[in-house]
Amino acid sequence: MAGATDADDTIETFVVYDLFRAFWTRVVGLFFREIAERNAHLIPRSGPIMFVVAPHHNQFVDPVILLMHAMRRVYFLTAAASMRRKFIGFYGRCLRGIPVERQQDLARHCSGTIFLEDRFAEPTVISGRDTRFTQEVQVGMKLMLPNSVGQARIEAIESDTRLRISSEMRELAALELLTQAGGTAYKVAPHVNQDDMYRAVYNRLNKGECIGIFPEGGSHDRTEMLPLKAGATIMALGATAANPELGLKIVPTGLNYFHPSKFRSRAVIDFGQPIDVPAELVEKYRQGGDAKRQACDDFLSIVADGLKQVTLNTPDLETLKLIQAGRRLYQPTQHSLTMAQQVELTRRFIKGYTVYRDLPAVAELRDRMADYNMQLRYYGIRDHQVETMRVGRAEAGALFVWRVVWLLIMGLIALPGTVINAPVFVVTSVFSKRKARAALAASTVKVRALDVIATWKILIALVLVPFLYSVYSVLAVVFVRRAPAWAQTDVIKQVSTMSTVAIYLWAWALASFMSYTALVFGEQAVDIVKSIRPLFLTLVVGSEHTELLARQRQELSDDITELVNELGPQIYPEFSTTRISEQLGDGLTTHSNIINESADAFHRKMRMGEQALRQRINSTIGSRQSSPQSEHAEETPVAGPSDKPKQRRGSKYAFNPPTPRTMETLNSISPMEFLSTVTGAVLGTGSPSAETSDGKHGEAGSQFEQTTGRSTPEQKKGLFYFT
Repeated sequence: MAGATDADDTIETFVVYDLFRAFWTRVVGLFFREIAERNAHLIPRSGPIMFVVAPHHNQFVDPVILLMHAMRRVYFLTAAASMRRKFIGFYGRCLRGIPVERQQDLARHCSGTIFLEDRFAEPTVISGRDTRFTQEVQVGMKLMLPNSVGQARIEAIESDTRLRISSEMRELAALELLTQAGGTAYKVAPHVNQDDMYRAVYNRLNKGECIGIFPEGGSHDRTEMLPLKAGATIMALGATAANPELGLKIVPTGLNYFHPSKFRSRAVIDFGQPIDVPAELVEKYRQGGDAKRQACDDFLSIVADGLKQVTLNTPDLETLKLIQAGRRLYQPTQHSLTMAQQVELTRRFIKGYTVYRDLPAVAELRDRMADYNMQLRYYGIRDHQVETMRVGRAEAGALFVWRVVWLLIMGLIALPGTVINAPVFVVTSVFSKRKARAALAASTVKVRALDVIATWKILIALVLVPFLYSVYSVLAVVFVRRAPAWAQTDVIKQVSTMSTVAIYLWAWALASFMSYTALVFGEQAVDIVKSIRPLFLTLVVGSEHTELLARQRQELSDDITELVNELGPQIYPEFSTTRISEQLGDGLTTHSNIINESADAFHRKMRMGEQALRQRINSTIGSRQSSPQSEHAEETPVAGPSDKPKQRRGSKYAFNPPTPRTMETLNSISPMEFLSTVTGAVLGTGSPSAETSDGKHGEAGSQFEQTTGRSTPEQKKGLFYFT
């Protein structure tokens, strides 16, 4: 009977786990627009596994993304402080999380201040002022300085104002605090016995289950991994030492986000080659003492190397932006790469840049890319929008009108859902930013605390959305039951015959449908809004600056491609410009839903209409230009292949912002003149302003001066800074 009861409990636990796993994967899948995975086929189908995941960039969202793609049940080590929270702890227990007590979570402030009386003669002696060491501190506790700048184990307590620590604090920040006038505040944390946690981990692994751990110890938003904690290696070596037949595999797992805190952003999860636990390190672990510590350090280095193969690590944000820009400008043989392949290509760019960053050719490209990115920021566009500016005024005007019409249509469809969900957007944004500020103040590793924003947005929305829809449904019932005379339409009369519960449920369904349409059409509307600015720029400024920027991009892209194709084989012997897709591996977007499919179908319809419109305009322009060109066809010599001069890619474009006269011209354009310019570009009738008597707005070539390569303070304010 006891065995049957245990089996029933296990089945029930798995049922609860599977239900909550399905729920959270759907919620997180809705938050992200696309989640791609690489190399999930490397995950063993059976046997114990320890997923070592980094970087920990998205707090409680990271584990769910692993659950979506691991294809096996994974149980995470979770901070005991989080497990003690009502909401998070409830879900953590349902997902069979293993609580881990951390010393920093148990740390408490003590009275008085501490300082080093003689840092050279007695660096391990801590003196106190107004302290009560004998009452508040115990031997074996950890002494911790503010902001985690230093910590040490308490070795002995000599009096209320004097104690001895096990080792000297050598960090510069710690020494500054301990030697400043007045001393520094401090905390103490009790020794934590982790035997229960290790026992739980060994038990799961011996059953052939999977454990998930974030070895950095906490979430952060840095561009590089934090130093890894030794807990994962202690668990792996300890479990294998206790059970030599365990067959444990360590799977390095990398998480890479595109704007992790934004709603409907993208993410990629990358699984590395499974790592076996080396037998020689297990033997050293059994010996204990220094050999045990050395075994843990050696295995930690192996795990860290595995994580570096599946993560993006740069020293700072500016370097990451530079490398991402270079990856976008690189032109592989394939016309497009999947999102997972883009991440892998970025990873290879980081390795190549680390090796060759001091080469003169790389330094020159770095300066030119910085100049190009400056121009993009100046014009307020992104790199992928530059190619859309290589169109004539007629084509740009037609596309501008076409996309504005589609934007109005989609905006009207998405408006109701946007309005009813506006409180959710406002509350989640304000509350999550407040939580981010609190997390930033309490952390020493976070940069802007972006790692907590997505988690709080999801948690708040899970509570607020059902509440709002319930309020809307109740209001709908009240309105139907007490509809005024002017609202007594046939539809309202028919709905009023339904029961109150039915009206309430129909209102819930209607609110959900409106949110769905807002999500589908609003997403596309945002994309169209982003694509309108380059067309507007082409219409107003013309081809003087836009064509120059496009040519600069093409030349920069050619140079980067040439350099990568030259240096690539030196780092990756299998490098081939014709098989780049095969080398990067196949990326699979496993998260897809009806929202994405509907949005893609709608987007294809709009693009098909655009292509037909562009073909019609180009054919019309071509027919107009064919007759004058035919008259001079005999006079124009045709250059053969040998006549084409071979150009050396030596001339580089400099930053060419609009001149003051161009800025003055732009500022003087009224809304009516702009509309007439668009209409004239679409219809081919010219701009009425070109016929003015003073000739202020004449031909396009006479409106703007040639650029000087230098910007004035007024220009630095932005291209469309109207006074």
